[in-house]
Amino acid sequence: MSRINFEDFFTYFKGTTEQSAAVGILEEALQEKAPELLLDSSEWVKQYREAPAPAPVGEWAVSKEQMGRIMNCSTDSLPDSLMDDYTACVNTFKMSRLEQGYFLGQCGHESCGLRYPLEIASGADYEWRDDLGNVSQGDGVKFAGTGFIQVTGRYWHQQFSDYLSGLGQYDAAIMDVGKTHTCEHYPWSISGFWWQANNMKTFCEARQAGSNYQIDEVGARVNGKMRPNGADDRLVYTRTAFDVLGL
Repeated sequence: MSRINFEDFFTYFKGTTEQSAAVGILEEALQEKAPELLLDSSEWVKQYREAPAPAPVGEWAVSKEQMGRIMNCSTDSLPDSLMDDYTACVNTFKMSRLEQGYFLGQCGHESCGLRYPLEIASGADYEWRDDLGNVSQGDGVKFAGTGFIQVTGRYWHQQFSDYLSGLGQYDAAIMDVGKTHTCEHYPWSISGFWWQANNMKTFCEARQAGSNYQIDEVGARVNGKMRPNGADDRLVYTRTAFDVLGL
């Protein structure tokens, strides 16, 4: 019998009747077996409620010079808004330096060094793809690959929209406009959301600043095959990120 992953419950909780009833069962069990875990003073409650400290004004998770070296692009091509979104992504999803190295490596390949925050193809091939949640005419194009890791489909846009709503940051344009809005306003954050939802943190941290094979394993989680498409390019971006980040 496999052990459940509690992070999945927080990620996919939508407050449905069935989910609320399940939480009630868990709460009753805790009240009976470990009531101290339901107190405000409980260590896990304090940790859960502690918001990540925002970066000081003008301080980014990495500098423009570092980002430029990793992505092999000029600092002039990196507007402040892009660096702000990256820092928000790192802070929101509590990315370690190691995790950032893997994340930047994969995003570097998928976006061709941040040159393409939007999939080049129209997305017409994604029409009526149930596995992507594309259930309406036009969903394939509207919700084609977006962000630097190329998040694809109505399903992931809806999940990201729901996530921001849960933070009190509802943005109707995510679903109303789709990819052209998310790629402009949330190129890093929607990528980081997908990364977190797919438990990439645990997967990467088990590999440290890994071997080429381990970098390929991370790429396979993103791309869906082993070796992943563009494996050598992913290696170059990831190795450069490790070097720039001092890993």
